[in-house]
Amino acid sequence: MNLLPQQKPKQRQLTEQQSLFLEILFENGGNITAAATDAGYSVGSASWLRKTLADEIVERTKDVLSMNAFKAANRLVATIDNPAPERGDDLRLKAAESLLNRVGVKQTEKINHNETAVHVEARLPPKKEVVIDGSS
Repeated sequence: MNLLPQQKPKQRQLTEQQSLFLEILFENGGNITAAATDAGYSVGSASWLRKTLADEIVERTKDVLSMNAFKAANRLVATIDNPAPERGDDLRLKAAESLLNRVGVKQTEKINHNETAVHVEARLPPKKEVVIDGSS
């Protein structure tokens, strides 16, 4: 999945209440039920909203990841430049690497296609001559 800038599909028009729900959802850390009720929906609407607005939730999630890609890149560089490793650096590096992979900035994979072809020659004994006699 490449989250770098690209042409986005045309987004549908959201109601004010749906837009409010999405804003609250991303502000509250992803609590769908709380976002639904805070936006004026009933508690039972949370599941319906999640399904109905799934594409918009995914698009906004991609935006969050892409906005934090620079932060992840800086973390990688800062960790490399730090002469004294800090506690938790390995986890931070893995998290930064994972985020960068998700937005499309990843290590180039090289695949080695070296194959050895084996050539075998089989020598068969000469064919025996078969004589067909047409007279009976």
